[in-house]
Amino acid sequence: MSAALSASVDVVVAGVAVADIIGRPIDIRHPPAKGGLQLLDSITLTTGGNVSNSGIDLAKMGFRVAAITRIGNDTLGEFIRSQYKRYGLHTDGVVVDPRLQTAATFVAVDEQGERTFLHTRGCLEKFRKQDILRSLPIIQRARVFAFGYLGLLHEIEEDLPAICAAVKKQSHAQVLVDTGGNPRRAPALMRRLLPFVDFFIPSHDEAAVLTGEQKPENIIRQLRRWGAAGVVGVKLGADGCYIASPEGAAYVQAVRVRRVVDATGAGDAFVAGFLAATLKGFEPIHAARVANAVAASCVTAVGASTAIRPFTHYI
Repeated sequence: MSAALSASVDVVVAGVAVADIIGRPIDIRHPPAKGGLQLLDSITLTTGGNVSNSGIDLAKMGFRVAAITRIGNDTLGEFIRSQYKRYGLHTDGVVVDPRLQTAATFVAVDEQGERTFLHTRGCLEKFRKQDILRSLPIIQRARVFAFGYLGLLHEIEEDLPAICAAVKKQSHAQVLVDTGGNPRRAPALMRRLLPFVDFFIPSHDEAAVLTGEQKPENIIRQLRRWGAAGVVGVKLGADGCYIASPEGAAYVQAVRVRRVVDATGAGDAFVAGFLAATLKGFEPIHAARVANAVAASCVTAVGASTAIRPFTHYI
């Protein structure tokens, strides 16, 4: 029996794994002339997607992590697996697709650290319910099951309520669902999904699309109407976040940094920090402060996980 199946883990992270090629600085408003050349400060090959970003962040903070995703049988897939091995992620739940390429993103980062993405979904187009449910023995040994992204894995979305219901019924893991890509307004889906979700903290732009609301308080009210009973919130980027639990709600200020180098993976770093603090027993508002600090670390270096420190650095 493998290490992933014989030992407990803290978090199982399921969903999107990609290879990121990050170039900076790139002003996409002024590309080089046709056939021309533009010099960049750096081009970096790194991992991306919630499985890699949140998973590696949590591992670097000292937590045991298992991955559930789909990669191709190619050089980029080998690179992702090498990074999971480097940081100690359990990979029994990683499916290698023999036909389609590993999902990949070219990330153009400007002088202010803002990103523009060019993405190929590759084998993630084939990521399905069974890719997750076959790994229930791993999830049953975890404290948290974290899925992403609602909005980027459209083929699995209709099955997501059933997946989360199975996790809740057949394990003791708490469930987090994160958003990304292009979520759609789907009230019926949210009513089926949110009763099985313990943590739901989308970005403001994604939350606004999902709910049709702009103010964080109104977003939370709509999520509650759809059945969200646990911790809900809204990531607000440079303005921090708004977090609501059954015990209360509050705006939590962002942690400032001297210079934003690359904001790639900041939302996933927030998720990793929030889960890390929650696993350590912090209440939601305090966990959000830690999450903001981890997200602030993320943006100070190129790559989603480069600047992440051990958990004790953030408390």
